[in-house]
Amino acid sequence: MRASLILSLAGLIVAFFGLSFILPIIAGFLMGEEFVNLAWMFVFPMFLSIFVGGFLYNYFHTEEDIRNREAFVLVSFVWIIMVSLGAMPYVASEKMDLMSYEIGLAGALFESMSGLTTTGATVLEVPQGKDVVNPEQYADGYFDAPKSLLLWRSQTQWLGGMGIIVLATIIFSRLFGGGIQVLQAEMPGTGLTRLKPQMAQTARLLWSLYFALTVAEIALLNFLGNMPLYDAICNSFSTVSTGGFSPKVESIGSYDSAASASIVTFFMLLSGINFVILYYVFTHIFDNSRLFSERIRNTFNLLKTNEELRLYIFLVLTAFILIFINLVLDYGNNLNWETNFSYSAFQTVSLLTGTGFTTTNYMDWPRMSIFVLLLVMFMGGCAGSTTGGLKMVRILLLFKALKRELVLVIHPRAIIKLRIGEKVLDDALFRNVGVFFFIFIILFLVGSLVTLYLEPDLTLVDGISVSLSCLANIGPGLGVIGPTTTYYGFGDPALFVLSILMMLGRLEIITFLLLFFPDTYRD
Repeated sequence: MRASLILSLAGLIVAFFGLSFILPIIAGFLMGEEFVNLAWMFVFPMFLSIFVGGFLYNYFHTEEDIRNREAFVLVSFVWIIMVSLGAMPYVASEKMDLMSYEIGLAGALFESMSGLTTTGATVLEVPQGKDVVNPEQYADGYFDAPKSLLLWRSQTQWLGGMGIIVLATIIFSRLFGGGIQVLQAEMPGTGLTRLKPQMAQTARLLWSLYFALTVAEIALLNFLGNMPLYDAICNSFSTVSTGGFSPKVESIGSYDSAASASIVTFFMLLSGINFVILYYVFTHIFDNSRLFSERIRNTFNLLKTNEELRLYIFLVLTAFILIFINLVLDYGNNLNWETNFSYSAFQTVSLLTGTGFTTTNYMDWPRMSIFVLLLVMFMGGCAGSTTGGLKMVRILLLFKALKRELVLVIHPRAIIKLRIGEKVLDDALFRNVGVFFFIFIILFLVGSLVTLYLEPDLTLVDGISVSLSCLANIGPGLGVIGPTTTYYGFGDPALFVLSILMMLGRLEIITFLLLFFPDTYRD
């Protein structure tokens, strides 16, 4: 294990991360916030990131290529540093009485981890009896904190969604001729496909698509949804990253806009698809060398032949139909069909993709609908998307393995090749999926156990929901962390444990666990 190489590359990423503080600084200036406040919240951590990162990169600089196991250690190490730096604006805001939230250091780290892992869990809740610092802003439905800080919350999700480290591969590939190892460490087991021969080109294409989707949603929310530009930016950052942080306390439901809810639903659904597939879809659609009818036909064939995408759409539609029928038949809310349709579609897509936005209090729904939501919380979106959870490709592989075993019981001498599309899959892949599923369930159960021990006032459902919501990077859940409540009131030890669960979920478990495997550090 070459520590100097890891420290050098870590410094490069940290310095790059420091530049991300520029946007909330500019936004704060434009919204009339005082410079001294912006300096402590953002300027100081920005210069600290650039200085420390630059020092590490220059002092430990080497021309050696990074190996897979070093990349895994790098990703985990850098993620911890970025979470610490990302927590500094929250600490500064609380110390300077710019917000009414009493979160402490553990709460700040939790909020930062929740942002960068695109979980969307929050501890921002005004303590009972405490006066708000920004009463006019709070009366308009916004969190009682500087708007520059609320923008930073959403921005951390946008950066963590595709991955800061993925963006950094552009730099790595130029400096060291590689970068694929870092991508694989940041998104292991995702089936990430090279779009171009060089990984830097792939990273640029994915980030270009990511940026384009963000800009498109901002424009649609602003013009069609009549959402203020600031709100459109914050919510778009959180939608495309499937994060779930909104500048308003009551999430997307605060806007009371069917158009906004529909736009957000569409982009949440889109962001749950493999970005490589999305790239090819847009390539087909905008291929001017072909007739329009041919473009549509090629796009349809591409989507039709992708088994993971078909499963994703099938599960979304199935969950939505079950909830919609349940609400219409059994839910005595006296709402019309259109409203029930909107609520069902929004919450299904939001929780299945792990975004965590809400438009209504789904805890008031019938128990069957709540149970369906609990099931989709495990699933996640497609591989190569910004979602958490098990991922559709793993669920698909488990079903294929089950089908093969059933056939082999009847025909024990049969030779059955497992495929996804036309590709024959190695049996080792199925072992990996089985191991991942096993580890996921174990961590989910251990997380529930530890949470219930640290927070004895929680019910069994509360403990299970909290653990699942953090591990699957969802944010809101059931019971004590439902759509109208937050993680405020959890003790520091519990917040620390939940932060670890969020990181495990974001880094797909294996990356983080390798830190505790001795062979990782042996040459």
